[in-house]
Amino acid sequence: MDDLGQSLKEGLGTLGSLSVKGFDRAKQFSQEKMGNAVKTEYDQEFMHLSARVESTKQCVNSTANAARNFLQPNTAARLEDMFNEKVTAAESSTNANLRDLASKIPIRRGSAMDKRPSYSEILGNTMKKGGSEVGDQTEIGKSMIEVGTTFEKLGMLEREILSDVYNNFFKPFSNHLQVEWSNIATEKRRLDLARLDLDAAKSKVKAARTPETMQQNEQKVRECQAAFDRQYEQTKILLTDADRKVFRV
Repeated sequence: MDDLGQSLKEGLGTLGSLSVKGFDRAKQFSQEKMGNAVKTEYDQEFMHLSARVESTKQCVNSTANAARNFLQPNTAARLEDMFNEKVTAAESSTNANLRDLASKIPIRRGSAMDKRPSYSEILGNTMKKGGSEVGDQTEIGKSMIEVGTTFEKLGMLEREILSDVYNNFFKPFSNHLQVEWSNIATEKRRLDLARLDLDAAKSKVKAARTPETMQQNEQKVRECQAAFDRQYEQTKILLTDADRKVFRV
């Protein structure tokens, strides 16, 4: 019973701490928007680097979307492929709940890009079937079989090209967006939160009315500054790495 009470006390203490931090962040953010608080600015090099990576991300994203439309013009089939790709990714996720959910979905895994017949193959197959029914002894039947065979060959070549584009162009771009730049976005959000914590702590120092409160708030500023510096360097490393690697994804 004592253990339960202690655990509950610790949990409530943690929740209270998070609530205070969240309130401080919201207050700082609101005051910045109204122009009533000083905001720590990132240096110009970092801002230029972040803007360059964000611009590259938007370019890659639009190119990847255009490539997906080129690979599969049919909207329903494209959505099916996108869903199946998400399921496949979830199966190898570190999140146990996602893996369990993916295992319960009884559908084809992965994209059907190299399995689904192309329109040229469908046309060729239809023509060959029709020519056989008419009879290859007739001129129209013979012509339909010959043209149908040609369309089937064209369709197979088309499927090979689409498969090559999918595996060697679209997937690297898509993975780059989903993995690396997803991590960058997470670290940038953490940096923004660390910056809000730092500026909120600085504001409390200015508002302190007693020496004891001033000393406590100054210690909090030092802790927040250290956390901000660590997160700043981590984010900058990821941005620099992405900027350097972007042309060899």
